[in-house]
Amino acid sequence: MVVDVFYSENIENDYMALLLNSEIRDRVAKSVRGHVARVGGTMDQLVSYENCRVKDINLIDGGFGSVKKIRTVANILSLAKYYMRQEFEYWRTGGASSRDRKTLILDMHYAYTQSNFFNRFDCLISSNMIEHSPNPIWLLLNFYFFTRVDGFQYHAIPHYQYTYDCFRKPTRLEHFIKDFERMIDKSDKSHSEDYIQSAIVKHGWQKTFHETHPVAYPYMHYHVFDEDNVRSLFDFMFEDVTNDIIKDDRFSDNVVICRNRLKPSFIKKYESLIREYQEQMFKI
Repeated sequence: MVVDVFYSENIENDYMALLLNSEIRDRVAKSVRGHVARVGGTMDQLVSYENCRVKDINLIDGGFGSVKKIRTVANILSLAKYYMRQEFEYWRTGGASSRDRKTLILDMHYAYTQSNFFNRFDCLISSNMIEHSPNPIWLLLNFYFFTRVDGFQYHAIPHYQYTYDCFRKPTRLEHFIKDFERMIDKSDKSHSEDYIQSAIVKHGWQKTFHETHPVAYPYMHYHVFDEDNVRSLFDFMFEDVTNDIIKDDRFSDNVVICRNRLKPSFIKKYESLIREYQEQMFKI
């Protein structure tokens, strides 16, 4: 069932509001279908799974947890119940609930190494993941490798004004490009203090979390997003982009859908750099 969306300035009284009043709801309904790669966990924002066959990639918590291991007989029984519950929820929700059973456990910055998944999916979707990447352009390129040309990518990315990023400034497109050209990886620490001041010191939401999780990849937000830089980033790389802001009592996200076709200008400028990434930075 497709979620009904109401358009109103009074978002507190609406079940779900698209603040930019775009046509993204209709685009998602028409485009998110077929063989779908779901990266990082549940993706509820505007998605109906009625026409989807979902492949879950990475762990259910977005890849930030640990792989469950068999250690004892009791542990085997516990894992069996855990996976049975996942399968039941997946079946009950028509594919909406994510699973980490029989999934591809993979850091998506390395997706290009999985040649058997090249151009395999009709659509790739993710929720609250891109902000954890130190190099979003390279991450989106890896999403591109997984998705057939003229398929679709659909992503939800936290809007900084409504999260613990609210004391930071949205990242400029020039910064994303610079990170890509400099081949920045997960060892980058240039955003750590900015993140600490907003998420831990001023807002406080992440204070308890970081008592047990380091301020490092993949546990922190490297970059900060609003509707403008989301549009700029995707327009820089892809064709046929629509974005909006979804805001209700559950979500406070930028949502963006694009055709999985790179712009000729992007390919022409960065073809050699993409090869350099593949040959040097992520050599497996």
